[in-house]
Order: sequence, then C-alpha cells, then structure tokens
Amino acid sequence: MEANTLPAFKVRMAMLHTLRFAAFRRAGMVCAWLIALQGCCPKQAPVDDGFLKKVGPVLMLHGKPFYEISFNKFDLFWQMLAAEFGRKNFGADPLAAAERSLATLNSFGFKTIRLFLYDFGSISLYREPETRLRYLHTIDRMLDLCDKYDIRIVASLGLGDEKYAKAAGETWVDLVANKDSKSRELAEAYARTIVERYKDRPTIAMWEIQNELLLAADIGGRERVWNKKMIPTLSEVAHFHKEMAGFIKAIDPNHLTTTGDSYRTSLWHQNQVVEHGATHGMWTIDSWEQLSSAVAKAQAGVDVFHIHDYDKGREGKFTIEPDGSKREISFAAWKEVAARQGQPLYIGEWGALAKQRNEKNADFWAKNPDWFDSFAGQRDKAKPIIQRCLDLIVADQVQLTHWWAFESERQMDQVPHRMDFTMKETPEFVRMVAEANRRLQLATMGFTYAKDPAGP
Repeated sequence: MEANTLPAFKVRMAMLHTLRFAAFRRAGMVCAWLIALQGCCPKQAPVDDGFLKKVGPVLMLHGKPFYEISFNKFDLFWQMLAAEFGRKNFGADPLAAAERSLATLNSFGFKTIRLFLYDFGSISLYREPETRLRYLHTIDRMLDLCDKYDIRIVASLGLGDEKYAKAAGETWVDLVANKDSKSRELAEAYARTIVERYKDRPTIAMWEIQNELLLAADIGGRERVWNKKMIPTLSEVAHFHKEMAGFIKAIDPNHLTTTGDSYRTSLWHQNQVVEHGATHGMWTIDSWEQLSSAVAKAQAGVDVFHIHDYDKGREGKFTIEPDGSKREISFAAWKEVAARQGQPLYIGEWGALAKQRNEKNADFWAKNPDWFDSFAGQRDKAKPIIQRCLDLIVADQVQLTHWWAFESERQMDQVPHRMDFTMKETPEFVRMVAEANRRLQLATMGFTYAKDPAGP
C-alpha cells in the first residue's frame, strides 16, 4: 500500500518507530521516513527553491537527503577583507588565494564550507559609516565567488562574542542573558543587516549564532567569574540561542539556524554547582545521560543540532557512568539525541590536530607516543589517525561534517605544525576527505556529488 493511503495515526506510529529504534542509521530508513512524512502532511513536502532545508532530523537539498564531509574554510571572509582593505597578514594576493581554494574544493565536488562572517577581533569596519558599505560589498563579492564554484556557506555570525559587551561597556552576561542590553542591541543590529541583506540567497546554507559559546557556560563557578569575566550559565546560553534563532527566523524564514557549540564533558556537573546549589564536583565527568541532556538543552532552540569535537588520542572522549565504567562518546549516540529533538546532527569542527612536542603537551605525548607534530613532516603517523576520524563519520553516517581545516592563509598559521590541509603541502589528505565524502554519499544518498578523488 502507498504511504499516502495509510491512516494518519499509522503513519505517525511508523515515524516514531523509526526514530526510536533505528535513529536513521541507513539511507533506506531515511527515505521511508520522508515518504511517510509526505504521506501524512502532503502540504509540507519540501519545495526545491534552492535552499538547504530540513525535514525532521534530515537535511535536504534539491528535494533529496543531503550528506557531506567537507571543510572549514574559516578564513575565507578574512581573506576577502584583507584584499579589500590592504591587510598584510593574509599573503601577497589574498583574493587570488581565496578563489584558488574555492576552485579546488569545487574540483572535488564539495558543496558546503563553514566560515566566520565577522571581522575577527574587531567590529570597527562594520560600525564605521565610511567603511560599512565596503564591508558589505566584500561579503557580496565573496558570495558571488561561492556561487561561481557552486559552494554554500555555514555563516558563523559571532553574535555572542564579547566584543559587543566591550563596545557597550557591559559584561558578557549582559549580552547573553539580557535581551534589552545595549550589547544585545549591537549584536542584533549586525544580525539584522546581514540576515536581511542575504535572506534570499541560497548561497547561505545556515546561519550560525556563535562559535563555541557553550564552552564558556558555568566555567566561572558559583561566583560566575573566570579570568576577570562574568560568565553565562547553561540556561542563559540555551535561552540566548533560542532568542537569536527566533530573531533571525523572524527576518529570514528561508534559512536554517544552528548554534556553533562545542562542549565540556563536565557540563552538567558545572551547571549543578552554579545553578542548582551543588557544593562540590564541578569538574566531575558527566554520565552520558547527564551530558547529553545538558548539550541537548543548549541546542533545543535552533533548527540543526551542532557540536564540535576532535580526536583526542588514546584517551578519547568519554563519560563516566553510575557504575564507574567509561563510555566512549560516539556520533551515533549524538545522532539519536538530535533526532529525539527533530534535528539533524551537524559536526561543525572535526579532525585530528598536530601537537607540538613541548612541556605544555608532555602529558599528551606520554600517553600518545604514536601521534604527530606535523601533517607534512610526519605523513606516515598522521595518515592512520586521519583515516580513523573519517571512517567514524562514514560508519555513523553523520549528516554534515566540516573538517578543521582547509588552506588557511593567516600568517600565524604558516608554521610546521599547522592545523590545516593544503594542496601544496598535504594533497593526499585533502583527497582522503574527498574519498570519505564520496563513500558517505553513496552509502546514504545512493549517489554522490563528489568528483574524481584524485582531484587537481
């Protein structure tokens, strides 16, 4: 029987059954779920207007489920600003370098990247009337370049950044927790300008509210002060995400919203001390139930569940269960948490980073003697670790992942232990990501946007 002839309640039960027991681990189940959804809600079937969409916990592009492993090209906008304003810390020809990177990504068939759509460390270029139009026209030119190479961006807006509080003479908590504060007014003014200007451009894949705001939640303890800064709570961060997502969606119903969060594995215990009166155990490792509930709370107000993670070596990332056992945290488990909230899972930063051999990192090297301190200089050590990271994404079928990172042109990153892949220094690692993307898409979508993994 066709799904659209089933009684509505049976369709709903089928949907719930899929969510509870399968967690969308296989493409066939995803497709069945979408058919059922369209059967019970035919008017809500996604329209192919070019925008990245979601149907429940499934990202959709051109009316089909969309999966991808691509890259953070976090400095793309900063390169464009450097070209426009003559900044010297992004190479001799930042515009040519930016276009070269986009052309390379396109040659592999990547469709999305993540970047920071605000001026790093300063908002002066946007705030000053004499430079504001040049700032906005720089974004226009960047998006035109992305269109030329058929690439969409997850645009991190930086709306929870301390720079707004400092500019207003307020605290970070004023910005995050008080919607009537002067600093919130400044952040909303920036969001309003950018979101209104680009609300009709499918080049934007998602609006990201703030990079890693959740990492700050409750780290100030009961006094709520860390490094002489007032620190927001988990509840305040969650509410901020919800308020800013609502603010954006009121202007722009076309685009998805996401948080940009990373997390600490003691998040729930920190919050118990700060908001619930616990007297000790602030840095105790959470159980999975505790941690997942705390992170889910922070994500509940947006369209797409968003976390960052990195390969941590032999120790990995784990929770401590009530019986004292360690539970390794998996992306499959995060997918289930996200699906329960009707959200796709997006890993905005993932990868394995080189570690310098120094006193600061001595403990890590004692536990991980087989790690690497350079991608280019220690390919044999780096390759199996990179492959393991990519295989995890493919095996757990994470819907969208952006590897950290691709071809940074910042002067500070031109070091032996650099944290990015480049076609000049490490082309084989770029090809490994492209091949993993191809495998993921074939396994989940039944087709692939990927081109020849050999690349240029």
